[in-house]
Amino acid sequence: MEKQPGVNFTGTAKEYFGIWIVNLVLSMITLGVYSAWAKVRRETYFKNNTKIGTNGFGYHATGGQILKGRLIVVGVLIVLNIISSFQPIIGAALLPFFLFLTPWLLNKSMKFSARMTSYRNVRFNWYGTYWKTFWFLVIAPFFGFLTLGLITPLITKSYYSYFARSHSFGKSKFSCHPKTRTFYFAFFIGFILPTIIISCIFGILLFSINLFVGGYNSLISLQSFLPMFIIILIFLTTSIYRVLCRNLMMKSLILENAADFDSNLNPIRFIWISISNLVAIILSFSLLLPWAKIRMYNYIVSCTKINIHGDLDKIVDEANSIKSAFGEELAESQDIEVSI
Repeated sequence: MEKQPGVNFTGTAKEYFGIWIVNLVLSMITLGVYSAWAKVRRETYFKNNTKIGTNGFGYHATGGQILKGRLIVVGVLIVLNIISSFQPIIGAALLPFFLFLTPWLLNKSMKFSARMTSYRNVRFNWYGTYWKTFWFLVIAPFFGFLTLGLITPLITKSYYSYFARSHSFGKSKFSCHPKTRTFYFAFFIGFILPTIIISCIFGILLFSINLFVGGYNSLISLQSFLPMFIIILIFLTTSIYRVLCRNLMMKSLILENAADFDSNLNPIRFIWISISNLVAIILSFSLLLPWAKIRMYNYIVSCTKINIHGDLDKIVDEANSIKSAFGEELAESQDIEVSI
């Protein structure tokens, strides 16, 4: 059996700290202008050091493209703020316009991110449509709220399928067809079960204090921790659900005639890394932020597998043979990242 190339990350916290500290200082000196070039340095480092076998990914964006997009967004926000200050009614009337504008901005950002990423000189691409993005961004959450979350697994499954189908590697399309029942099981394990367990623990604490300690002040003191309890509950449930859904998506992800994928992220391990990273960042006054980012990213990459069952070399060769240098330059000149 042919040995499959592993997915690995070769970056180190020491190397990334040097990039991070320079980016931070220059961004502060230039009042945020350099942050566009800082993003290019950051993305280039992570993608170049993320490798399948011995080949790393490429990142081709420029600071000018990112800065141009950010200036457009900032300019629009400034105009809206000025209008709202002098004409509140007109400003309020423009809010629905931005609601409809957001899916377009997201599509532009996704297309930019995909087109600026390559593997073995073959670019990725994004083919998402405005109305499908509008559905998942605006309409679907509304229906999820109306059904008290009952259709959340179905929405999640549909979103991951849409996200995968809207990407391509060269001319080869990605596809993803996970089973709906697996997302409902993930929803039960990730949301419902932890909510029941943690709520029972909190209820037992309330009952025990009232029974053995008593006193109105004791109950008030414990209830003051209710906001923290809710934050912890949301963090745990969303983390577990995200990890389980990511695994389900990757297990059903296929690159047409080339490869399939797998993921074995452990929810408990993911939560531990997230919490310990947060503690380290706080205690180090953010100096360990690069270490924390590398640590989490390295764990995610190490849990990602690729099984090449087609001729990936043929896909790469075909994509490179039909690629027009003029076409690439024209596409890049028209691409901007419209985000902050």
